[in-house]
Amino acid sequence: MRPGSKHQLNEEQEFELIFRKYYVRLCGFANKFIANTTEAEDIVQEVFLNIWAKKDRLKLDDEIKPYLFKSVQNLCFNFIEHQKVVDSYYSVIEVVYKNKKEEFDSYESVLFTEFQAKVDEAIGSLPEECRKIFKMSREDGLKYAEIADKLNLSVKTVETQMSRALSKLKIELKDYLSILIISLFLNN
Repeated sequence: MRPGSKHQLNEEQEFELIFRKYYVRLCGFANKFIANTTEAEDIVQEVFLNIWAKKDRLKLDDEIKPYLFKSVQNLCFNFIEHQKVVDSYYSVIEVVYKNKKEEFDSYESVLFTEFQAKVDEAIGSLPEECRKIFKMSREDGLKYAEIADKLNLSVKTVETQMSRALSKLKIELKDYLSILIISLFLNN
């Protein structure tokens, strides 16, 4: 119940009031951290879903404001950390694609050939839509929005499929990535 209210509000009404009051502000707050409006909205929606799940343990009133902002901040930090991991794997795979024709000494050449075969095999094992999106991004150099437009998908779906592809490639290629990274650093 809200202090000073003439009548009691049920949990749904309280939740809706909090949502309406803070949603736009929280999206703006999240966007300052990650500079991605779509992801910022997803993060804020996730926070509100978590709050709804915990509605029996939380007071749905103005005292929830610090909790909302701290929750959004934490999810933004998690998103940023995840992006760092994704970006590092993008970088390694990009190096492989860009250096296909560069000369390597004999050991590196064998290693590269093995790694390229393993990359091709891992990409080939991706589910069809996931593989198609990955290739459009990596081989054709298309941005997520362009891929989404060509395949009539949402950008979020493309991001999710790329994340799945990278997670699977990370697992499939973990042994080769370590060796390749060491080799690339020793070569420089």
